Amino acid sequence: MSFLGHYTTETVTYPSHGENIAGVLYRPNNVSNPPAVVIIGPYSFVKEQAPMQYGTRLANQGYAALIFDPRTVGESTGEPRRLENPKMKNEDAIAGIDYLVQRGDIDKAKIFLVGVCQGGPESLDIASYDDRVAGVASVSGYYRDLETDIYMICAGCVDWKPGADVATMKMPTPEQGKVLYDARIERAKKARELYDTTGEVVYQPLVDPKVADPNTGSLAGLPGPVIWSWYGPWTLKKFDNRYAIMSDLDHFSYSTVESVARLTKPALIIHGDNCMNHAAARRHFDSIPTDRKKLIWNDKSHFQHYDQPDVVDQDVGEIAAWFQII
Repeated sequence: MSFLGHYTTETVTYPSHGENIAGVLYRPNNVSNPPAVVIIGPYSFVKEQAPMQYGTRLANQGYAALIFDPRTVGESTGEPRRLENPKMKNEDAIAGIDYLVQRGDIDKAKIFLVGVCQGGPESLDIASYDDRVAGVASVSGYYRDLETDIYMICAGCVDWKPGADVATMKMPTPEQGKVLYDARIERAKKARELYDTTGEVVYQPLVDPKVADPNTGSLAGLPGPVIWSWYGPWTLKKFDNRYAIMSDLDHFSYSTVESVARLTKPALIIHGDNCMNHAAARRHFDSIPTDRKKLIWNDKSHFQHYDQPDVVDQDVGEIAAWFQII
């Protein structure tokens, strides 16, 4: 007997702050008023990436799963295009909760959030202040603090080759990374001033396979072969490989440290030594002031949690089991 594909796929649109959000709702068959989950993807995500992998599997587990393109990205409206603004993504996810509630065909007492990479701590953030959220899960999170931002920039300077162990490769020092971080902030300030004055938007590549120089950095938002190994193939699938560099101001000013320290909702964190800046994941977990929390630590790499079938299957199994006891 097959347990796969027992859901309907519905293309949906809902409003968020004056724009139209393009989404897909995977709704389990033969389930009246199912629990619901809104899924937030990694930095720069579109709904067809990691959110689809988690959404379809959660629908098989009996959840109405909503995935979406954030404003200015993919099929959603919004200008300038390709802003990387975590607060806007949070607003779009909250608008997704609004949409699910007003449909009248889901269990309003069981609305959950799931986030992958940057979407993980964003989900924890939203759960700290939106009372409608019953529980939350963060997978391989890009935890939002200065140390992790510098770590991300330094990772772009690692000259990784296929098959090499990234953990054994030398990264720039945190001091070098801070210099590169400061240079990106200054670049973003100038781009924002230009936009405010003339309306011109300065774009640079979002990802670039070339390793970044540890002294001068890179024009790309996410440079280097480590990140390209996952994002690169998407550039062949009409993935819009650019971002408005002024939005670095919005991206790097966003922290989840304070909000996660106020989180009282049941929270699951899945991470590991081979995921992005594991020290930040442990700090965030330890700061959650409730006993209703669980940490799953494994040996999977960061990008394996995005779409490697066996890893996502395990993640979704853990998430569904966690939500079931809430």
